[in-house]
Amino acid sequence: MKNHIIRIICFILFVLTILPTHAQWTTPSPGVRMGENTNNHFLFLGNAENTYKRFFDSMDSLIMKGKGTINIVQIGDSHIQAGFIPEQMRKDFSTFLSSGCGARGLIFPYRIAKTNNPADYSVKYSGKWDHCRNVELSKSCNLGLMGIMVQTRDTVAEITFHFKENCTFRDFNFIRIFHDPMDTSFHIDFPGLAGLYHPVFPRQNGYTDFRFNSFFCDSLRIRIVKKDTAKKYFTLYGIDFENGDPGIVYSASGINGAEVTSFLRCDLMKDQLKMLRPDWIILSLGTNDAYPVHFDKEEFINNYILLIKKIREQNSAIPILLTSPGDSYRKHRYDNPNMEKAREAILEVAKRTDCAVWDFYSLMGGPKSIMHWYKAGLVAKDKLHFDKQGYIIQADLLFGAFMDAYVSYIDRSNISE
Repeated sequence: MKNHIIRIICFILFVLTILPTHAQWTTPSPGVRMGENTNNHFLFLGNAENTYKRFFDSMDSLIMKGKGTINIVQIGDSHIQAGFIPEQMRKDFSTFLSSGCGARGLIFPYRIAKTNNPADYSVKYSGKWDHCRNVELSKSCNLGLMGIMVQTRDTVAEITFHFKENCTFRDFNFIRIFHDPMDTSFHIDFPGLAGLYHPVFPRQNGYTDFRFNSFFCDSLRIRIVKKDTAKKYFTLYGIDFENGDPGIVYSASGINGAEVTSFLRCDLMKDQLKMLRPDWIILSLGTNDAYPVHFDKEEFINNYILLIKKIREQNSAIPILLTSPGDSYRKHRYDNPNMEKAREAILEVAKRTDCAVWDFYSLMGGPKSIMHWYKAGLVAKDKLHFDKQGYIIQADLLFGAFMDAYVSYIDRSNISE
């Protein structure tokens, strides 16, 4: 009984310390018209609430005791590849946690694949590289969680990641490089760091782990050297940056133009998810599925259910959040009524698969609300994508809905005790 009272007091003090900051997570910027009678919260459909118990308990342990690491993975399209939503979520979590600790998680050198890189890190490279994305139907390639890969046949090739000073969770002392299971004929090292790292044994098929003797936070140069001339390619699927500290690891996988079926083509996804061991998965898809004039709602539902089943093959109880895509125009000037249908479909998927939903479409204002956000200077000229501030507002609102769900769970738990 005494421990229970102490826990309640600590939680009340904690909530009081974050209330001023919490306002930014629940209140939109001036000029943004939100949906009437729409609260910023998660909808727990089916048996979804039960799947979140373990996740919220882990969050409680991290906040109250400073113990544990929580792995979050967000999967989506260009809205996620841009990196503004995931990075703002990291900043919000760092504000939420008294320690402010966390790790960067899984990243990819998008620049090598001739596509835009998230803004919080830059990439330089040498060597000739080929690439493949899950939206390129004309290409046949193995793909993992990131939905993209690059490969080189050069004798020596390099990649340098540089984390910008304003990047959240920069420091690392451990990395996991996901690569082709047959890439043992290539050697990986880190120029300039001789004696400061070692590979972790035993080696595993599909990835190689390296541990560093100290923490780094600004950059990492990776060299790939071909040892066997008979081997043609080294294939890279992504690199996980970790530090072992209690806190949040927030990984994001976004591909421009991705639909639900795009990630169904990622055959290595379930194995890589098993290695990452996520505690929470956020799926932010539907914009591209609903963009064409013809939108098959039932096909979208069936494909989304298949994707969730694929994700849950390694962990049937993993809590999943589905976010509905915001309102948008088609070809810069035409209303897209399919976005409302996509929202309805996502709610139906959640009911059938025991997922939670964050209904951003309704929260944004529903049909034609994109113009209100555009006039407020938060949307790009294509009226499909948002600008940086628009994405930051989305992330703050998403985090506010998360915090509402978490606090409600803790409140119910305290009452039941």
